[in-house]
Amino acid sequence: MHQVWQVSTRARMVTLAFGPLAGLISWLRWADLLGACVVMLLAAPLAAFFAFYPAVILTDNELIVRNPGGRVRVPLAEIVNVEPGFSGLTITTTRSGPLLALAVAKSILATRKGRSARADEVAASIMSAVRGRAEAN
Repeated sequence: MHQVWQVSTRARMVTLAFGPLAGLISWLRWADLLGACVVMLLAAPLAAFFAFYPAVILTDNELIVRNPGGRVRVPLAEIVNVEPGFSGLTITTTRSGPLLALAVAKSILATRKGRSARADEVAASIMSAVRGRAEAN
């Protein structure tokens, strides 16, 4: 089993809009076209990194959380709970504090309305793998 979840298409579009939006805001604020272009050129690669790099990777033995700040490998045997939230998946382990996976988040609207979302499905898949791994041992 090998599953990979990345940032959703909708979230990617919103994140990628950050570069041009930052340039527009800086141009409106300072009325400097050159400065706005520089801001946009600096913000666009950063936005692309945040849109395409984060991922949650589930293998047979571990969960790999790839955030912009780094990569963390967690053995399935150490995972206690996975909770979806609007900041991402909160993964509780036996060894360390909670780990936040930014690639998969549940919208505030879905949370308030009690709707199931992609983040709920991902959390359920991870917990199912954790239970399956525990039963195999």
